[in-house]
Amino acid sequence: MSGDLFDSVGSGDEANREIRFGNGGDRTDVLLVDDDTQWARLMASDIEAASDDIEVTVAGSATEAMETFREQGQFDCLVADYQMPGADGIQLLERVRERRPQFPFLLVTSQGSEQVAERAIDAGVTDYLIKDFGADQATKFLSRIQTAVDHYRLQCALAESEERYRTVTEQSRDATATIQGGQLLFCNQRLVELTGRQRDHLRNSSDIVAEIVHEDDREQVRSVVDAWDETPDEARLHEARVVRSDGTVRHCEYTGGRIDHDGERATLVSIRDVTERQRRERELQWERELNRTIQRTLVESRSRDSLERSVTEQLQRHGYTLAWIGERIGDELVPRVVEGDRQYVDAIDRTIEASPTDDTVEGGSTDDTVEGGSTDDAVEGGSTDDAVEEGTAASEPSIRAVRTGEPQFTRQLGAHTAVQRSVDTVDRQYRSGAGIPLVYDDIPYGVLAVYTTAADGFDETEQRLLTELADTVALAIHGLETERSLAADRVVRATLQVDGGYYLLDLDQTGAFADCERVQVRGTVPLDDETVLQYLEIGGGEIGAVCESMTEHTAVRGVDVVADEDPSRLQVTVGRSVPEASLAARGALVRSTSIEAAAAKIETELPGRDDIRAAVSQLEDSYGTVSVRAIVDHQRTGDDHQRHTVGTTDLTQKQLNALRAAYYEGYFEQPRGSSATDIAESLGVSHSTFLRHLRTAHQKIFDAHFE
Repeated sequence: MSGDLFDSVGSGDEANREIRFGNGGDRTDVLLVDDDTQWARLMASDIEAASDDIEVTVAGSATEAMETFREQGQFDCLVADYQMPGADGIQLLERVRERRPQFPFLLVTSQGSEQVAERAIDAGVTDYLIKDFGADQATKFLSRIQTAVDHYRLQCALAESEERYRTVTEQSRDATATIQGGQLLFCNQRLVELTGRQRDHLRNSSDIVAEIVHEDDREQVRSVVDAWDETPDEARLHEARVVRSDGTVRHCEYTGGRIDHDGERATLVSIRDVTERQRRERELQWERELNRTIQRTLVESRSRDSLERSVTEQLQRHGYTLAWIGERIGDELVPRVVEGDRQYVDAIDRTIEASPTDDTVEGGSTDDTVEGGSTDDAVEGGSTDDAVEEGTAASEPSIRAVRTGEPQFTRQLGAHTAVQRSVDTVDRQYRSGAGIPLVYDDIPYGVLAVYTTAADGFDETEQRLLTELADTVALAIHGLETERSLAADRVVRATLQVDGGYYLLDLDQTGAFADCERVQVRGTVPLDDETVLQYLEIGGGEIGAVCESMTEHTAVRGVDVVADEDPSRLQVTVGRSVPEASLAARGALVRSTSIEAAAAKIETELPGRDDIRAAVSQLEDSYGTVSVRAIVDHQRTGDDHQRHTVGTTDLTQKQLNALRAAYYEGYFEQPRGSSATDIAESLGVSHSTFLRHLRTAHQKIFDAHFE
């Protein structure tokens, strides 16, 4: 190729900027290049005479053609002779193709040549013409030029339209895809983000529906897409689940219809992720139903059995195939109430035994199982339950919940070997299961267990709501059990001995009470989860020295003398749990505590011997060695029964605390041991608030007495 051609127009980006093709209007501008300028001018004149919408400019060489491009700018088509001095037509074509791969370029020769035609085709020529000096030659040239230009303009319009479409779809909040024969032709970035898969991976998939749609929804999706082909007007919103590359599931709405793509039928689909919206809707529905059920249950239930029955019935109505509540008795989880398949509950191994393969950290866990083993994906703040030994029941969520003390959510329940050996879960279609401990104030009341037929059950919303439900049920059970304890005609009185972990025992061992004849706890008032007030009665000893020694203990936040006569009475603010508060939380009536012989002997009253065992077990978790020194059944008399139950169940915790503090601090004595201001300060409330709580407590108790 001649150097003049390139030198005249520059190179690279500069040349690209200077040469522009197409005038953008309805007129067609043609550049005709031929070294036979006489023939070229005659042909240009004949072409222009044949059409009012065409204008032809003549150039005598490739170099002149490029200069004309530079000077005059826009053209819609270039027609060039093959044989020209300097650079021939194909060399000019190659230079043009460097800049505009699709620009209309017609090559003209004096006679046909297969070799020339092959070179022209390889260089990307639009059309190939042979000079014919007949009368209709201009008409033929005009027709071929117009066809090439029209096709080029259509391609440009389609490219511009596609670019606008891509711009719109990329900015859309919805995922957009064009599908043909099961394969993805186009998708926007939102689909890449929604599925968690690379664009090339999606395009290379032979079946995009099978690639991203949940297996249970694929048949429905294919049916909907087929309906779009048959009845386009039926395009409306449908629901399906999309499975991301990491296995998580997103709930989506989709719509679409049939379109033409390069002359062939294709499907345009628009997908919107509605997972968060559905989560909020489910939360609201759950909370409405849960609140109605629990409130009604709390009002109507007069026993723990009726409460638990109402809760499990509601869970089954909500869609869980099986719901039951179990209570630990010894080394076994014993069902208390079952709604659904009792045979399944009886068949599972409910033995509770320590397992070295139970790997637990604080929080709940999600246990996902795949074929040939288990893959456990822990939820935020949760635990991982590693693959369990052959023959253990660790994969049963209710058992794991008892062992770990944390919520357990298991997907694909039937894939666990241990569970399959106990019961045929596949035939029963229990594909997901959950076990949530029922615990209030560190007191375990059992486990709530639910099962569903959905393989991907228990998303984050369900986990949260079921955990909140379990907390509410545990609170309700605690209230009923406390009421039962206070209202029982027959009770068990026991003397429990705590040998360590109690701040009063620490003080006794350091000699704080060495000169005292008697140290007793007369009352305990919880202020919050971490603080209690204790009222001590000290017989003998130097009260000032005792107070000074007590304030040195890390658990003691303050000591006030309520009465300094012998025996002295102290109010102690304690910044940690004490045994009396733990027992009271279980519904026990704590009569007194004596510190003697390096031990704390607690006189308490509980409804039954099972309650004593549970109380001892709980105390041992916090205070080490706890023993039962004496135990006796007691029949409450009418006066005795009334004294412990009248009105107190109607008091709020703040009202009860105000009443207790007033009693223990001598507010009702003459003269008063403490003023209302002093007691209010100890409780951390205002003077008026304390008096309001105290008056309300008085009124409720008097109403219970005299009505």
